[in-house]
Amino acid sequence: MPALPRTRSAKTTLSLDAIVAATLNLVDELGCEAVSMRRVSQAVQTGPASLYVYVPDRGALMALAHDLAVADVRLPTEADGDWRARLELLVDRAVTALAAHNDIATVGMTGALPGPHILRITEELLRLLRTGGISDAACAWAADLIGQYIASSALEEAMWSRARRSQELPGGSSAGAEEAFAARLDALYRSLPAERYPTIRTLTPLLTGGDGATRAAWKLRVLIDGLLSGA
Repeated sequence: MPALPRTRSAKTTLSLDAIVAATLNLVDELGCEAVSMRRVSQAVQTGPASLYVYVPDRGALMALAHDLAVADVRLPTEADGDWRARLELLVDRAVTALAAHNDIATVGMTGALPGPHILRITEELLRLLRTGGISDAACAWAADLIGQYIASSALEEAMWSRARRSQELPGGSSAGAEEAFAARLDALYRSLPAERYPTIRTLTPLLTGGDGATRAAWKLRVLIDGLLSGA
């Protein structure tokens, strides 16, 4: 008797790598809050109980997905410039990697233990700071500060990316989510009574000016300058 034609794809081979990859894909699609063990189990075609063979709980699984998000971040080399140029490039690459996966950066702000990919980035970050003459005591806290900068910047970049996608126009053009928000904010500031908000009214052009990339570069530059001044 001839074999019946296959009507659905073969079941995904269950492994930790497959589970973590499926989790990150769900984050991309739905956001961290919506990712449950049930949804992950459905994505890998198994029951929720089977996931606990590989991870102790949802928090551990999300930490692994967060680590996977930065797996492809390349460490800068000497060809990329001095220690500061390499540090800025490393931070930028980490931000870009996290921002590409919706709000996965929130996981790094919830006390999740770092995985091997994050540890690799942290090791290089600390090494570059020490190379730049930052004291060991300052390096230790700077890693936390820069980590917060990376997470917040990634979340902001991901937010604008989602907004741009939701406002896409026919033909592939964009409605300019950032520009539209800046215009609304500018209008709000300019509508405020000058006698009550004199400083906001005076600084309005500066408060709403500048693109995201320029602002991000300025923030990181000020952060590193501050570390050097207190080194």
